[in-house]
Amino acid sequence: MVLGLVTGAAPTRSWGQTARVADCVPLPRGLSAQLDRAWSFYRATQMDSAQAAFNRVADRCPDDPGAQAGLGYVAMRRGELPAARQHLARSLTVLPGNYDALTGIGMAAYRTGDLEAARGYFRDAARRFPADSLVRWYAARLGDSSSRPTATPLPPVLRPAALRTDARTGNRIFEIPSGRGWSPFWIKGVNIGAALPGKHPSEFPPDDGTYDQWLELAADMGANTVRVYTIHPPHFYRALADWNRRHPDRILRLIHGVWTELPPGTLEEQYDDPAWREEFRTEARRVVDLLHGHAAIDPRPGHASGRYLADVSRWVLAYIIGREWEPYSVVEYSRLHPDRTSFRGRFIQVGSGHATEVWLAEECDFLLSYEAERYNAIRPIAYTNWPTLDPLHHPTESTREEESRLRKWKLPEQPREFDNDAIGLDALLMRPSAANPAGTFASYHAYPYYPDFMVLDPGYARARSPEGPSAYYGYLHELVEHHGAMPVVISEYGVPSSRGNAHVQPQGWNHGGHSETEQAAIDARLTRDIHAAGAAGAVLFAIIDEWFKKNWVVIDFENPLERNRLWLNPLDAEQNYGILAMRPGRKDSSVVIDGDGRDWPDRTVLWRAQAALDSRSPLTLRSFRVTSDEAYVYLRLDAGSLNWDKARYLIGIDTYRRDLGARRLPHTGARCSVGLEFAVDLAGPATSQVLIDQPYNLYKSVPLPGSEPPQSMQVYNRPWQSAAHDDLRWDSLTVETNRSRIGRDGTVYPAERYQRNRLLFARQRDNTLADWYADPATGVIEVRLPWGMLHVLDPSSRTVLHGMDAGGGPAGVATDGFRFVLQSYGPDGAPGTTVGCGESGDALSWTWAPWEEPTWHQERKPLFGAMQATFRTLGAPARLPARPR
Repeated sequence: MVLGLVTGAAPTRSWGQTARVADCVPLPRGLSAQLDRAWSFYRATQMDSAQAAFNRVADRCPDDPGAQAGLGYVAMRRGELPAARQHLARSLTVLPGNYDALTGIGMAAYRTGDLEAARGYFRDAARRFPADSLVRWYAARLGDSSSRPTATPLPPVLRPAALRTDARTGNRIFEIPSGRGWSPFWIKGVNIGAALPGKHPSEFPPDDGTYDQWLELAADMGANTVRVYTIHPPHFYRALADWNRRHPDRILRLIHGVWTELPPGTLEEQYDDPAWREEFRTEARRVVDLLHGHAAIDPRPGHASGRYLADVSRWVLAYIIGREWEPYSVVEYSRLHPDRTSFRGRFIQVGSGHATEVWLAEECDFLLSYEAERYNAIRPIAYTNWPTLDPLHHPTESTREEESRLRKWKLPEQPREFDNDAIGLDALLMRPSAANPAGTFASYHAYPYYPDFMVLDPGYARARSPEGPSAYYGYLHELVEHHGAMPVVISEYGVPSSRGNAHVQPQGWNHGGHSETEQAAIDARLTRDIHAAGAAGAVLFAIIDEWFKKNWVVIDFENPLERNRLWLNPLDAEQNYGILAMRPGRKDSSVVIDGDGRDWPDRTVLWRAQAALDSRSPLTLRSFRVTSDEAYVYLRLDAGSLNWDKARYLIGIDTYRRDLGARRLPHTGARCSVGLEFAVDLAGPATSQVLIDQPYNLYKSVPLPGSEPPQSMQVYNRPWQSAAHDDLRWDSLTVETNRSRIGRDGTVYPAERYQRNRLLFARQRDNTLADWYADPATGVIEVRLPWGMLHVLDPSSRTVLHGMDAGGGPAGVATDGFRFVLQSYGPDGAPGTTVGCGESGDALSWTWAPWEEPTWHQERKPLFGAMQATFRTLGAPARLPARPR
């Protein structure tokens, strides 16, 4: 879809005047430029700026089809579908052949469930734009078989006479053709995942310039490669071809994957399941065909489709097939097929390996053979791997069976993780045949914090990169050395800018808990360590934050899981790796934690003091406000003044049923009108936290009798039910990120835990993890709490944690909203201003509207600049040994 190319016309007038229709044809230069800016804002997802710019054109020329179409798309992006249809229909009235309006109104009708209207719009669009992939996709989905991509035959393939090699592997490096023959090429890449907020991973961005924007971002950052895991819509490949043709000095190479889900069936047959394996190979054929611009793929649930006519094969650097394979399946498949140890294919050979290594070699050979047979082309290939299945031996990483033998005490629950050193996949065993000039390489998704051998291995702990201590460098150096001359590509790496932390690492390069500035510095350092370790390239994860992702620490508390795409969880590390932050809410209406109350004028005031009070006393409370967005609940408490030596503040929160929960506030013991699940204790910059009523805590710690030295284990605090009581049983919340382990030599490694509900005092502009800030000059206190910190399982449906499901997991119930109580108190516990407790009246009620379409905006993180500076300094080694033969 090429948005914003349809315009009307008119002589220049001042903004705000309404012109006669004749005055708007053609659209004068000033208005035309304004319309172009509006579409630029739209493509950059700056919806408020886009709407304002479109409105300026529409105010001047109300029937301009481009302005009306633009307003329709802005409304559709915001989920305002009736308004979207109204604007788009007005555009069509003026210009019936307007592609933007016709496809847009069809999409709006489809999203509102008006399938008959949508069918008619796309039938009309198919007559006008028969080759358009978006039109074909919707028409096919709506039942118009004549518009299926495969309905029109593709032209015959013109197979070159000579084998074409667009890239090859050298000695620990890739090489690409150049005017001087072959030149070394160090991969500086970024992974492209495509799920925008509110979307499933199979819902790709529309043809609205999003891919163009991402490719430009990658190139501006200094990347020379992008990687995709699966087939994207045709407009991605068109965007890549267009970029490379327009920027021959800034070519973006492509590493393409062949995705698959886990095989079905029993362990004996799973990798050889005929239907599953044939689908995997069919997907491989689709990938090869579309890269050569010769594919027509009909719509399938969960997959991209369309007519793929852009030939990008000359820029395809390599293939990485498959997924992060689960160790248990590799162990069992290889155990059940002990005689399957070698393979001799046309392009790939394995002399001696286990059954899974042989199976992967067969699939790589199949893909290369298909491309050579059909297009007479070949390029390097690898299969996806990760440290869990690396070919190294890790003394600290005992398997579950080994640990059970070494442990002299019983665990109350089995840890939920894979055996991370039970078996390996050794890419070094997969060699190119004499007929293969492109070669093979090893690909690893390698992050610095997991598995635990990254953290615990004493050899890695002693390692130093050129910049200082780095256990990550120690691991990478050993990995690269194992593979000898074979190039090793770190095809995923990075740390997330999430509030939540899922695993601790010695240098502080943890699985989360980083500000965006810290993320930038760490990712840049990791990139330099990858280069210093001798790897052939680094592909950063990822281009955007993806809300649908999930992490083991919080996955059970994002429920229903299908809806986690509708909200951003700052506690979920997996959702926050992006170069582009996908922020909740509208940019111009966001509350910023800085103690400046000017971004609250339209927020609901839940309470304001009525009586004459000592307005300058720190114990005086003046007002209280609440608001929310797709990630946080925001609280604003106005005090008479701030002096932490004289006054602290409690905000009690009842999230479900006023009759359940703790009736007494911590510190003061004040009895309240509702039961409370949480108490925000603002006791000063260093000691503030969110307290939880003990029966409602997520976890509890249990001792392990007989353990030596004494150990404990964190387990779920079932049944997670708020209970009515008058006790003062207030807990903090501790999360166990690294479980206790026993090395293969019997060494006991204690668990690592952290206090998740401690509140960080900072201005948001100084630290993106800021939880709260208080301005002494104004007495304004601002707090933001992630929904998950209040045990909200799904804010989009107002679902909170209460009880267990049939399988013993967390269960959710609908809440009608929250109730708040307030109290200031002195260091001795003496109460000050009180609201909702004692004789002060009832609690303050607040609720929020559920949603099906999230509101969001995007911003570049500091990671962009840090990676730009780092990529600028990295290149292929100046001197390379001769390429091995």
